[in-house]
Amino acid sequence: MALHNQILLLISLSFLVFQLNIATPSPSPAPISYISSSPNGSPSTQNVEIPTNDQVSLGNKDAVNHYVDSLMEKTVSKTENFIDSVVEKRLSDPAADPFAKDCLLVCKEVYENAVDAMKKTIEDVNRGSYYSANVDLSALTTDLETCMDCIKEIYGDDQEFMSFDDWAGKITEDALEKIVGFSS
Repeated sequence: MALHNQILLLISLSFLVFQLNIATPSPSPAPISYISSSPNGSPSTQNVEIPTNDQVSLGNKDAVNHYVDSLMEKTVSKTENFIDSVVEKRLSDPAADPFAKDCLLVCKEVYENAVDAMKKTIEDVNRGSYYSANVDLSALTTDLETCMDCIKEIYGDDQEFMSFDDWAGKITEDALEKIVGFSS
């Protein structure tokens, strides 16, 4: 229970810092590159059918909701695919040592929780509960960092995980930007 309270405190503080950073003007962000798995399982960049940042007016609730919903739906699918094609594949490798398997199990749980957080974000945004959506996505970011810490310790600079983590971080940042931008 104490860990849960610490996580909630961390999320709240992250939200506050994020809000303070949003208040200062900054140049327009670089376009986001979305990464998916190619048929051979290696990460590749491809266009995803999601409106661009320029097409989303932060003053338009429907546009923000549609954008975040589309982003989360596509991300759920890609995350589930990553679990199946990379994490499960490595878990089934008989040559994997117990430490690697423990790490992969942590990542599998983290990614499954991330899928749940994305689905909850969709529900929150559709209800107009932007603060709850922000909390869900902030928690997701913290969870993803936990997985990457483990991966770096076990595998070093693993390109499959690093590419996926980079992609997931950009998606989360983009969704948070829209949610916070609309709700503030």
